[in-house]
Amino acid sequence: MEKLILFIKTYRNDFIVFKKLVASIIKHNKDNLPLVVSVNDEDFDFFDHEFKERNFQLIKDSEIERCDIENKWIYQQIIKSQLHKLNICENYVCIDSDSYFIKDFYSHDFMYSDEIPYTIIHEQKELFGWSSNNIEKIGFNPKNDFLNDRKYIMDKLDRQGKIYDFGPSPVIWSTKVWKSFDENYLKKNNLTFESCFKERPSEFTWYGEWLLKNSIIPIYPAEPLFKVFHYEKQYNDFLKQKFTLESLEENYFGVVLQSNWNKNKEKKYFKLFR
Repeated sequence: MEKLILFIKTYRNDFIVFKKLVASIIKHNKDNLPLVVSVNDEDFDFFDHEFKERNFQLIKDSEIERCDIENKWIYQQIIKSQLHKLNICENYVCIDSDSYFIKDFYSHDFMYSDEIPYTIIHEQKELFGWSSNNIEKIGFNPKNDFLNDRKYIMDKLDRQGKIYDFGPSPVIWSTKVWKSFDENYLKKNNLTFESCFKERPSEFTWYGEWLLKNSIIPIYPAEPLFKVFHYEKQYNDFLKQKFTLESLEENYFGVVLQSNWNKNKEKKYFKLFR
C-alpha cells in the first residue's frame, strides 16, 4: 500500500483541462508519486484509447463505488471520498481537473512525516476580502453560503468555535479519517455518503469537522496549495494588478480556474499558465 498518491476524478467533458493537468504533473512530480485517475464508467473506453501509453493508473468509478445519483457535483464528492475502499493508499492528494501545477513538488510538501499528512485548514479570508468589494459584480455574497454550510455541519457534529474552510482543491486526505467517518458516523446513524452529501454537499467540511471532533490523526495545518480563481472577475483583477506566474510560484504549487466560469475558454485563460 502506498503512503501517498495523487488522485484525480474526471470525466470526458473535462478532457481538455485534464490533459493539461496530467502534463503539469508529469513535469513537476519530482518524487514520482503514483497518479490514479478515476473516470465515469461510460467514459473509460474513451480515456483508455486516448492514453494508450500513460503515466497513471486508470480505473472506473464503479471500482470505488457504484452510484446512480444524477447530481454530478454530489456524485463526484461520493467517488472522491471513498477511495479508501480500494485499500491502495494511506493518504492522497485529491485534485480537480480544472487545476494545473506551476512548479515542482515533492512528497514532503503534502506530508508532515512519513505517516501524517498536512491538513488544509484556514478561514478563507483572502476570498472573502475580495468578494466583499465585488458583491454587485458577482451578484451575491459567497460568505453567506459558506457560513451556512459550515455552521450546519458543525452543529451536526457538535463543535463550537471558529468556522474553518478545509479546501479548496487540491486537498490532502487521510484514508483513516474517511474510514472512521464511514464506520463511526454514517453507519451508526444509518446514513450513507450519498444521503450525507445530499444533506450538505461539502465533502471538505465533513472531512475536516470529523477530524477536528475525533483527532484520528494529528492536525498540522496548511494553507491552500493552489491559487483558486473562483470567478472570472477575480482572474481579470489578478491580471490588471500585473501579477505574474512567477509571483504565484512564491506561495502556491498551482492554479485552479474553476470550470463554472472557465468552461470552453481554456485556450484563452490557460495562456498565462502554460
